Amino acid sequence: MITRVNTPIVIDGVLDDEGWKSAAVAKDFIQYKPYNGINPSQITEVRILYDDDAIYFGAILFDSSPDSIMKGFAKRDGFYDINSDYLTIDICPFNDGLYSFSFKISASGVQGDEKISNDDSDSNWDAVWKSNVKITEQGWIAEIKVPYSALRFPKRDEQLWGVNFWRHNRRNREWSTWNFVDSKIENTLSQTGEIKGMQNIVPPFRLSLSPFVSAYAEKNPDNKKFAYLFNGGMDIKYGINESFTIDMTLIPDFGQVQSDDILLNLSPHEIRYSEKRQFFTEGTELFNKGGIFYSRRIGSSPVNYELVEDSLKDGEKIVENPSVTQLINATKLSGRTKNGFGIGVFNATTSNTYATIADSNDVKRKFLTQGATNYNLIVFDKLLKNNSFISFINTNVSRERDGYSANVTATDFKLANKKNSYAIIGKGIISQKYNSLFKPDFGHKYYISLNKISGNFRFELAQLAESEDYDPNDMGYLSQNNEFSNYLELEYKIFEPFWKILEFSSEISVGHTSLYAPRKYSDFGVYFGANLSTKKHLSLGFNGDIFPYETHDYYESRNPGQVFIRPASYKLAFWFSSDYRKKFALDGRFGFRNYDSDKFSYWYVLSPRFRINDKIMLIYEFYKETTNNGIGYVTTKTDSLLNRTIQFGKRNHNITTNTLSASYILNNKSSLSFRLRHYWSYVDYMEYYKLNDDGYLENSNYAESHDINFNIFNIDLVYTWQFAPGSEISIVWKNIIFSNTDVIEQDFYDNFNNTIQSPQTNSLSVKILYYMDYQKLKRKKK
Repeated sequence: MITRVNTPIVIDGVLDDEGWKSAAVAKDFIQYKPYNGINPSQITEVRILYDDDAIYFGAILFDSSPDSIMKGFAKRDGFYDINSDYLTIDICPFNDGLYSFSFKISASGVQGDEKISNDDSDSNWDAVWKSNVKITEQGWIAEIKVPYSALRFPKRDEQLWGVNFWRHNRRNREWSTWNFVDSKIENTLSQTGEIKGMQNIVPPFRLSLSPFVSAYAEKNPDNKKFAYLFNGGMDIKYGINESFTIDMTLIPDFGQVQSDDILLNLSPHEIRYSEKRQFFTEGTELFNKGGIFYSRRIGSSPVNYELVEDSLKDGEKIVENPSVTQLINATKLSGRTKNGFGIGVFNATTSNTYATIADSNDVKRKFLTQGATNYNLIVFDKLLKNNSFISFINTNVSRERDGYSANVTATDFKLANKKNSYAIIGKGIISQKYNSLFKPDFGHKYYISLNKISGNFRFELAQLAESEDYDPNDMGYLSQNNEFSNYLELEYKIFEPFWKILEFSSEISVGHTSLYAPRKYSDFGVYFGANLSTKKHLSLGFNGDIFPYETHDYYESRNPGQVFIRPASYKLAFWFSSDYRKKFALDGRFGFRNYDSDKFSYWYVLSPRFRINDKIMLIYEFYKETTNNGIGYVTTKTDSLLNRTIQFGKRNHNITTNTLSASYILNNKSSLSFRLRHYWSYVDYMEYYKLNDDGYLENSNYAESHDINFNIFNIDLVYTWQFAPGSEISIVWKNIIFSNTDVIEQDFYDNFNNTIQSPQTNSLSVKILYYMDYQKLKRKKK
């Protein structure tokens, strides 16, 4: 039973407050890894208290060798790379086995937090809470205060929360938990313990404001002088009740997000770039249901961006053509009732976007590249027995000025048996597109699978169907549609260490794909792989695939229905990763793909890591990929409606990427990070072919040059200081160089020298964000 405390608890890392003497104690931890189910090497005790404002945790992490406790630093939430012992607290206020709030504290005092949804984590979620740590002669102590304003929980006279504590002993690579977690069972949240006795807890009035101001000095290649820009806006969080929260961003500023790792795209499919804007990454677990929401669509490139140049009249030139639409505001409402019913509502609006065109007399006109756009998403999610769920999702995009709207409706479900050993997982989706100038387009998708989800042996038997008109891309992401596939995956895992091996997993799958309509063959493949980690903490593995028959590609031609036939092929790839506890570690990957002709490709990656001390880390990555005698689409020549020639080419394609990352963590509240990336890709065409109707190629006398020499050079230098809980100052310098020519420079050093001498963009920005909590402001007024 948890104890209520009536005297204040000082969060100083010393458990000398009077309340700790009578606190309930969670002890008798049991090992999770590497030896599941035995006693851990070190003893852990966690004391728990609560009052009207917060729940408190006082952890004593005993250590027989306190001098050996690892205390590496990292940025907030940087627990993937941290070289430190740490404690994780999972809190499941609804005790549903599917959703939790997770709080992490390291022996060096670094905080981390995340939301967990059905074992998928969202580390972009940030809460405001207090912690402190102390190293002692017996080990280390962590003292934590989590205010109720950071949580969502049902309004009840007595609370029953699911809770578990995870201790990570870094030098032994050992995990232990308070409540036993069986590693053979997929869902860890279904295996939490419980805390009882929290009575008469009133969910607080949750309102916080985070106003910000930012200033930019930018120097573009087209301007001789620096341009100066000042912005201001605000983020708002408001708790409607104990279960639901509204998040709003007004006049947002995302200019300080890390630069995208831009690639040269030779494929017919759009490249998916990861979302880095915090508002769109934080607390979005409900919005990701159904897989039909891709937040990068909001504030993306205008739909008619590429048409501006085609609209130019004689003597005209483009003065300005914004590459992104301006986001005016965005709002999220999300939460879950005590009965397990979740609701999520999302809305965002972008303004009209215009290009500016001037004639020879400098008379300017506007060209609308995208009308004001409204984005909407709504989710209903119901938790069921046995850690199951069913969801209904709808997205809607409307551009009234363009007479266009798009609507996508989906259902997503998981139905598991009582033992959580088997599950049926599926989804069904309908897409609708309306344009005032054309007939509506309707499409659909479904996915259904039977899964064994626990134990050493697991499997998945699945079918996927996407109609030729299915298109969720106004607010979602789909690389290609018109697909019908079946596949079977078999997986075998060994959780208990044996011989020199800590963990082992292997899998093999077979899949067959065809067009949805007409039902024509696309490919048949066998996929396989295995991974293991040794007791010396070396991880390694391999994977591969075999396509024993020709592959029929209906997308490379850029002409619907026109097939391009690729030869049979196979791939092998290997990887390794050494012990990150060491000052020097090395990661590597290498592989190749071979075809039954003269075409082949290979790639390798080497990434050494240098941990100079607990605060300074250097990571370098070198990536090289070479494709010899590759075949791909070049262009389509149209002489008339009945005479169209699709040109393909034989090409050598080389990619070289150098990435250097460095971080200096001054303390657990301030850090300096540096990232440099140079991406170089060149394409050298040797011969050209005509694509015939049967999907094969024949020689062509086409002779135009389509060689490409593509370079992207980025530097991101970021200093951040959390000067108060939830408040931050950030200073960011960005340097961007872009070069794209048809003159190939095959020597790396000559190419690099030419790149850094190309026109570049420099940006220096300062942003100050201040967190204000209504409860604290109210107390100060009193």
